[in-house]
Amino acid sequence: MIGVFGTWSYIAPIGSSSLASGVVAVKTHRKTIQHLEGGIVDSISVRDGDYVNSGATLLTLDSTQVKAQIEIFSGQYISLAAIDARLTAERTESNEIKFPDTFKDLNDSRVQEAIQGQQQIFIARGDSHKGEINLLSQRVKQLGLKITGLKTQQKSKRRLLGSYAEEISDIKELLAEGFADKQRLRELQRQHTMTQGDIASLTTEVASAQMQQGETELEIVQTTRKFQEQIATQSEEVNAELFSINEQLIVAVDKAERSIIKAPVSGFILGMATHTDGGVVMPGSPILDIVPEDEELIVTAQVALMDIDKVVVGTSAEIRFSAFSSKTTPVMEGRVKTISADTLTDPVTGMPFYEAVIELTPESTQKLGGLVLIPGMPAEVLINTGKRTFFEYLVQPLSDAFSRSFIEE
Repeated sequence: MIGVFGTWSYIAPIGSSSLASGVVAVKTHRKTIQHLEGGIVDSISVRDGDYVNSGATLLTLDSTQVKAQIEIFSGQYISLAAIDARLTAERTESNEIKFPDTFKDLNDSRVQEAIQGQQQIFIARGDSHKGEINLLSQRVKQLGLKITGLKTQQKSKRRLLGSYAEEISDIKELLAEGFADKQRLRELQRQHTMTQGDIASLTTEVASAQMQQGETELEIVQTTRKFQEQIATQSEEVNAELFSINEQLIVAVDKAERSIIKAPVSGFILGMATHTDGGVVMPGSPILDIVPEDEELIVTAQVALMDIDKVVVGTSAEIRFSAFSSKTTPVMEGRVKTISADTLTDPVTGMPFYEAVIELTPESTQKLGGLVLIPGMPAEVLINTGKRTFFEYLVQPLSDAFSRSFIEE
């Protein structure tokens, strides 16, 4: 009997395995949720382990400050947009202001206030400008009438001058024949000269009135041009302010929308870093992870340093999940996919290890039935390291000790 046992122990192979602790992980990567600006937590809608659909609210940051900014920027935008609409109407000389169509969609009392205010300014400025133009136009008209009157007087004086000239000619003929006296001739000559002076004076007045009329017409053109230049300058300033406010409003609205942090994909919540309403989320810091739905899962195992020489890529492994009942859950099969090139350190125990990534076989995943693997779930992994005889199991420790005893110190 002893001989048979000895023979068996020397030649019969026994499977050798390396025991390693592991956890379930996602094959690709978790979706880490962060926030650019951070903020104060207003409410939390999920907890670790919850399943969420894409677009579901994860948590909400306090948006009091950004909403106040939106109110300020919105009021400024409404005011500037109304001013711009009024300036456009003035520039095109329209009879009424065409306000933006977006005003109809804004449920804001400030819209109506801005509309009424700009309409009043539009009417007041229009009346003032028209009044100034009308006053100048009336002056042009009056000067035109004056010029017409002066020219009429000129015609009358010229006719009178012609009459004096004929009468002087007749008197001269009578005087030559002795039928008239020089007194009458001198009187007619004085009246002729005075009439010539009157005509010259009227000509000067006509020229002066025409000059005033031209200057007034030029003033009308300059007044209109100045009014349009003022409108153009104001429009340029308003458009620049409007662009700046609109950009700030877009940023504020985007920030307000992002205060509601939503799930980018469907999956399970993992690694919640914030658990309390009123807590602070630091800018760019991880808030939580989402393990995407239907992502392929793997097992990461911590291989002891003494076993690493026997663990190679492609080695088969058996996995047991301690979270499930060992009576109803079958042993899962897998294969070593990768092994870390260097040692890692366990943050809890401080012990070094090599990380082996093990992929479950398709046949094994079907054995789970209705059971669901969740990232972070603990696992016990037996990695096949080959076969040795029972005799080798007994002799190996003695052989190792014997080898170490001959090391020279």
